[in-house]
Amino acid sequence: MNRSLLRSCLCALFAGLVAATCAMGADRSAKAILADLDAIKPPAFDPSRRSDATYMRKIQDEYRQVAVKQDALIVELLKADPNNDRLASLLPMHWRQMNPFTQSEKLNQEIDDVLARTHNEKVKLEALFTKAQLSLIKARQSGKVEMTDVEKFLKEAGKDERGALLLQMCTMVESNDKAKQAIEDRILKDYPDSNSAASIQGTRRQREAVGKPFKLEFTDAVTGSPVSIKGLQGKVVVIDFWATWCGPCIAEMPNMKKLYAEYHPKGVEFIGVSLDQPQEAGGLDALKKYVKENEIRWPQYYQGKGWESEFSRSWGINAIPAMFVVDAQGKLYSVEARGKLEQILPKLLGQKDGHAATSPAGE
Repeated sequence: MNRSLLRSCLCALFAGLVAATCAMGADRSAKAILADLDAIKPPAFDPSRRSDATYMRKIQDEYRQVAVKQDALIVELLKADPNNDRLASLLPMHWRQMNPFTQSEKLNQEIDDVLARTHNEKVKLEALFTKAQLSLIKARQSGKVEMTDVEKFLKEAGKDERGALLLQMCTMVESNDKAKQAIEDRILKDYPDSNSAASIQGTRRQREAVGKPFKLEFTDAVTGSPVSIKGLQGKVVVIDFWATWCGPCIAEMPNMKKLYAEYHPKGVEFIGVSLDQPQEAGGLDALKKYVKENEIRWPQYYQGKGWESEFSRSWGINAIPAMFVVDAQGKLYSVEARGKLEQILPKLLGQKDGHAATSPAGE
């Protein structure tokens, strides 16, 4: 960034801070503060200039200036009217600006102050949720689950689905298998229709399905041809859960193409299971465009509902890329094949040819 641009950005930032500080010292009304908040507009971004480094630095600075102004006004509103309904949506924005690792003590103190001052149930619930998240971040560092703040949120939240999310976070921290299963059972009982419950059911399904017949039948999104595991029996099949918007998926595609070129002639088929956006949001067009431009030769199952797609959700897919492998008999061999195909495929091809092959447990 050149010096004149840097100087103008710093001046604008300083002016914003001075204005916000002066306003806070004037003890203004909540109405006046909210009017200033609503008047703040983020800068218009020109996607055609994405490759212009100077422009990108400038627009990022403008976004930061907007965030600083908004943050100062949210703090002022909290001081002026801790019971204001808008704080339920504004305070989480403010707290997200604080680093939960380096500013955890300050953040916890601020949340405690809010809980002591507010009588607004919505504001209180947001404070409890953020405090519970902080406790789990700390627990992840120590390796010990602390449920006190989580239980406080659950008590106030009723059937708020974020309760299921917090409990699921507890399972990620908890190292004791029995304790983890008890928390999972609680999610399934108390939040049966939540995404967290679906994820748990899918994860358990993964564990229980290894070694059993795997079912999948669909119409290839690109060719319109029918595809099924039953129809591919006799081949080893790699199931790749991915999406065109997924950076790690795209980064792995060159290696996937290399492996496909090496193993497809030997009796291996690949299947892409797309988590791209719904058709009306351009997901199908994006999939077809990427497949064509990058010469992806294997069939694609376009589910059409992103993360909410029934097939991938039923298998507990909550992060991509994810890879399964089905053996030549049509049985699920591995649900953790990402990064292991170079080892798994030769083993299964050897097994197919009558040679010994180790099980996934021996990988």
